Amino acid sequence: MRKLFWVLGIFLVAGCTKQGGEVGGPAAGASPAPKKLLVLATTAPMYCFTKNVAGDLADVEMIVPEGANPRDFVPTDADVQKILSADMVVENGFGFESWMDKLEAKGLNQGEVRVIAAKGTGPGIPGLPGDPNTEPAGPPDLEVSGPADPHVWLDPMMAIKEVQNIRDALMAKDPVRANAYLANENRYEAALRDLDDAVGRTTLDITRRRLFCPDTTFTYFLSRYEFPLVAKVQNASGVLISTGQDAQSWQAQGMRVVTMDPMESGSATTDFYEKQTMANAQALQEGLMQ
Repeated sequence: MRKLFWVLGIFLVAGCTKQGGEVGGPAAGASPAPKKLLVLATTAPMYCFTKNVAGDLADVEMIVPEGANPRDFVPTDADVQKILSADMVVENGFGFESWMDKLEAKGLNQGEVRVIAAKGTGPGIPGLPGDPNTEPAGPPDLEVSGPADPHVWLDPMMAIKEVQNIRDALMAKDPVRANAYLANENRYEAALRDLDDAVGRTTLDITRRRLFCPDTTFTYFLSRYEFPLVAKVQNASGVLISTGQDAQSWQAQGMRVVTMDPMESGSATTDFYEKQTMANAQALQEGLMQ
């Protein structure tokens, strides 16, 4: 009798499995999950922001390879094909990726979204407009002309705005996964706020704060942490230049020189932005406090 019950049990389990589908599979009649989005990000910061929001919910790839100049970037035929067939392209904007305009003219995939991450990062800050539609604000001795500088990502608070723009675009394009995108963004935004606090603490005790910058690359970063920019190098505590620029000519004039990475190029990793931002803050501290 016990053997009979055991045999009947096997048939019952087999019948349930056949009717309900494979164990661990989708329930009968359930709609399959929608296909993952293919999201392309132009540069390392944009990849880092996008990947932290998307996680494994979308396939995220970086367009401009590490070490390449994103301003002079010329997409290969394979790049063009992928860009034109993607679901979404995330770019900084402010003219930083002008080659994207040329590609759009060739015709993007139907429904493809171009996300301008820097949109709405105003209002104006000292020396630069944070948004193309705002007027420059700053000290009268600092003459700034031309379009807005695109390096808004160097200010962690503006980076948060870029991350929020990316979040909104992903939620709109892929509403089935909207809550998961939102949860990912909340976690990453909290990490960026912690990063902002850490940079603030690292730079707080620097007394030599008056900096001369040959260009406007770091204006957003310096404004965030209250480093005054001066128009004449003679009035500066130090000179701030980008990685790869010549420091010797400034050092020959007896100036302190600080070199920071503008993060125009970098690795496609989820911690790239946080690590490099802290490295920049530490370079500023070491260069001005020694």
